[in-house]
This record gives sequence, C-alpha cells and structure tokens, in this order.
Amino acid sequence: MIVLRWVAAALFVACIPVALLLTNVRVAGTWERVYGYSYSQYDVPRVTGIERKELDRASAAISRYFQEGRTGELLDIRVQQGERTIPLFNERESLHMADVKDLFQTVFRIHEFAMIYIVVYVAAVYLWSRERSIRQLARQAVWAGIGTVAILGAAASAMVVGFDDLFYRFHVLSFSNDFWQLDPATDRLVQMFPQGFWFDVSMAVGAFTVMQGGLVALAGVGYIVWLDRRAEQRRLQRRRRLASAEVPALP
Repeated sequence: MIVLRWVAAALFVACIPVALLLTNVRVAGTWERVYGYSYSQYDVPRVTGIERKELDRASAAISRYFQEGRTGELLDIRVQQGERTIPLFNERESLHMADVKDLFQTVFRIHEFAMIYIVVYVAAVYLWSRERSIRQLARQAVWAGIGTVAILGAAASAMVVGFDDLFYRFHVLSFSNDFWQLDPATDRLVQMFPQGFWFDVSMAVGAFTVMQGGLVALAGVGYIVWLDRRAEQRRLQRRRRLASAEVPALP
C-alpha cells in the first residue's frame, strides 16, 4: 500500500510539468495567431508570393487538420495566387503534415492523460484525506513546480546554445522518413514556418512553462504557509483557553 501511494504521488509530480508543457505546445501548435506571427515576422507573403489573407485562411485549415481525430488523410489546401488557384503544398509536404498530425495526436493524448490524472489525484486527496495529506499535496506541488522550472530552464539553455542540432535530432527521432527534409527555396511549408520561427516558438513555450511552474511552486508554498499560520492560531487559542481556565475565580 505504501509503495502504491509513493508511485501515485510520483506520477502526480511528474504529470504537472508534462501537463504544463503540453498545454503550451498544444496552444502553439493549433492557435492561428501563432502562425500569423510567422507570417509577419518572417515576411512570408513576400517569400511565398501568396497574399496574407490567403495565408490566414490556410492557417485555419491547418489548425482544424491538426485537431481532427481522423488520421491518414492528407492536407489539401488551395489558395489564390494572382489569377490562379493552386495547391499550397506539394505531395511531400502533405505527407510530412500527415506525420506531424500523427505526432500531435499522440501529444494530445498524453496531455489529456496528464490533466485527468492531476484532477483525479487532487480530488482523491481532498475528498478522502485529512489535512496532513493536503499539506503533503502542497509539498508535492512545490517539488513539481521546482522540477518544471529546473527542467525547462535547462532545456531553454540547451536550445540557446545548440538549437540547430536539437532541431535536427528532434526530427530524426520523431519521424521514420525524410519527408521533413524540405527545400526553403521551393517548398512553401518551410517558407511559411522557417527554422527561426520554431526557435521563437520553442523559447516562448519554454518561458511560459517556466513561469507556470514557478506559480505552481509559489501556490504550494503559499498554501503551506497558510496552513502553518492557521495551526499556530489554533495553538494560541488553546493556550488562551487553558490560561483562562486556570485563573481562580474572584471571591
């Protein structure tokens, strides 16, 4: 029983940084305004020769594609370029987007498991445990927050030092083919989302996750301090009652 409790607590601590990180990854991967940042920051309309309104329309289609549960379908987006209606992506790019969607769907499932586990664990501790366990839950949150800050802080430092190598290794490990090896001179996918954009997004995700981890740790510390103060107030009240009971009554 003790081992089971330890495993449950360890999983709770591990799920907090996972949930925080993947929440931010999910937002970054599906929020159209993040795509729009790339279009503005990296002058994508000029590079691709496609108007911004067409790119924004494509963003909505990409976001829907990643969030749809169905797998195996290729992304087919048609955009207006001058007087012509053309496919936005070639076959190689569409195949890579299908791989990215599969990866996102896996990330989404892990994210959902982490969120559900956190809610169930907190509810179980709160509903069926005494104050001592609530205090322990706060301590676990502190450790989870500190771990989040430490892990993501180290990851951010590694990205600053060697993002190009990490970016390459991520693709080699995540995909079983070479469809991700695209040509910036001809392939619109990498023109729309160049490597500089992925560095910016990765650093933003890391920064937000570090801040959120810090808030989790501070919340845990704040709750422990509040519990300690409440316990001290109870002790003072008991002492006052005992002192007043010991005072002899006046004749």
